[in-house]
Amino acid sequence: MNIQILKKFLSANVFSINNKSRTNLYLNSFSFIITSLSIIFVVLILSVNEGFKKTVNNVIVDLNGQYKILNKLNGYLTDDDESILLSILPENSILSKVSTKDLIAKNKSFSEPVNVIAFSNSNDFIHDLQGILLEGSISDSDIIIGKILSEKLNVSVGSTLTLINIESNNIENIELIKVGGIFKSNIPAYDTYRIYGNRVLFKNFINENYDYFLTNEDFKSSLLNNKYLIKNIFQINDDLFKWLNAYDFPIKMLVFFIMLICIFNILQNNLLYISYYKNDFFILKTLGLNNIYIYFIILLRSFFVLFLSSIVGFSFAYILLNIEQKINLINLPDYVYFTNSIPIHIDYMLPVYIFPLLLIIMSIISLYFYNSFIKKYEF
Repeated sequence: MNIQILKKFLSANVFSINNKSRTNLYLNSFSFIITSLSIIFVVLILSVNEGFKKTVNNVIVDLNGQYKILNKLNGYLTDDDESILLSILPENSILSKVSTKDLIAKNKSFSEPVNVIAFSNSNDFIHDLQGILLEGSISDSDIIIGKILSEKLNVSVGSTLTLINIESNNIENIELIKVGGIFKSNIPAYDTYRIYGNRVLFKNFINENYDYFLTNEDFKSSLLNNKYLIKNIFQINDDLFKWLNAYDFPIKMLVFFIMLICIFNILQNNLLYISYYKNDFFILKTLGLNNIYIYFIILLRSFFVLFLSSIVGFSFAYILLNIEQKINLINLPDYVYFTNSIPIHIDYMLPVYIFPLLLIIMSIISLYFYNSFIKKYEF
């Protein structure tokens, strides 16, 4: 008799139709579906959130390099400084020498302010421009401009732009330069104002020295003497990353509340189950089983529902993520999320973190709820 009753509580009765009522099946199925959906949403939210942060990080680093080296006295850097820094950096390190200049770009009746990024050699330029190039090619003989800027100026690959330097309300220099490529970074400020090109093309606008160096090599700033200042890209774009972190906390709170909904859904289903089978619990009590043993049976049922829901939820979530990552079914608006497709970072270790956490939280909460319920029915 004892074995038969225990089998009834620990068997697949969780999802089976019994003679008493079909209602139990519907409640169990509903609980299973809600728990599975909760886990799916948790995995999707965490994967997209992490993917978004990594996408922003990668775009910023690709377009700016990891580290920016400046003259601490706000002066220019020279080729001698390059030799000093290369002696500090690991062998075969790339150090991009960059000059910048704010100019006016003009095509026919259209004109826009632009920020010129002049490099010494396209092969040694740390920026990953090839990865964001829409049209044309990168060379030392032509410039590349942002997509928004090309639309505002009504130019395409092969067009000629007029660059104008204005100092103290006077036109100092004018240069005609051919557009060799158009890029799209999904960062509005870059695609609207930036122009990249070899410094030879801008010789009438810049001097022979450099405003700063860029590198992706990590080295200790203590190796630099008092002449140099090194900043990583995250310090330079501090406001952007503060904005990202500001959104990160509410998203994690949303995930936490979804997990609570998942747990309370299982607990509520079991409370209904206890109420529905209270007579059977009285029989268990009559057979000499104490409240701890009854609590263990109910908790084991909760674990069983959570385990099955987790298998379905995690599997379905990873299938959806892989499909979206390969096919890009969902397109995002331009210049809103730094990417045209949903950014995804698939972490297959999430079940290792999420499932034990759900078990721990559910065990703690159920200890109070089930004890109160068992005492109510005086099991």
